[in-house]
Amino acid sequence: MQMTVKIGKNDYRVDLKSPCNISIPVSFDKKQLSAFGGSPAKKEAYKAGGFVGDVRQGGSCNCEVYSFSPHLNGTHTECVGHITGKRIAVHDIATESLIPVTLVTVTPKKSLITDAMLKKLKGDFLEALIIRTLPNGNNKATRNYSKVAPPYFTAEAMHHIVKLGVRHLLVDFPSVDRVDDDKLVNHRIFWAKNPLTKTITELVYAPDKIKDGHYLLNLQVAAFDGDAAPSRPVLYRVSK
Repeated sequence: MQMTVKIGKNDYRVDLKSPCNISIPVSFDKKQLSAFGGSPAKKEAYKAGGFVGDVRQGGSCNCEVYSFSPHLNGTHTECVGHITGKRIAVHDIATESLIPVTLVTVTPKKSLITDAMLKKLKGDFLEALIIRTLPNGNNKATRNYSKVAPPYFTAEAMHHIVKLGVRHLLVDFPSVDRVDDDKLVNHRIFWAKNPLTKTITELVYAPDKIKDGHYLLNLQVAAFDGDAAPSRPVLYRVSK
């Protein structure tokens, strides 16, 4: 199945048959992702009276209680409510269906992503931007980031991203800021203007088979009434 969309001055065909999921799911019963030294995600059968929510324990159905943090245990999307006293829910911000996006791969230097690495970015597909970092092994899906120094942006790089007009920023590491930056400078730069139209998605994983270039992004965000929620970014390939 294909559809045609107009982006800028050009028409593009969109391949809807081959979606590319770049999310890392929250896992419970196997090795899992961990950021900022957070506790592992957990689940347990719900119990009430004589009911147990586990068919393996004789229950009539499975009904489990999950304990996890969107920020720590998998791909998540956050809104400006992440840094404000006012409670703003991400599901009220992430409402668009198909967003022009560019995927670009960079090699951080001493964990830094600089503005020079992003200078070649241009065009009509920068409403959203996905940053993939090298090396890009599939161990990103289960990495313990308390044992690995993750990449982060320089302030100049974040200012450049804002100047490009990016409204939805997606990265394959735990935070756009340095892990020990308790002021979250880059988050604040990104959300300084038009914050209610912007999101940041962290801890994605784009395998090497998904090539750098232009796509349409379907940013699927769970309906959590909070500053962040688990998300499932899906890419659709486009061609002229």
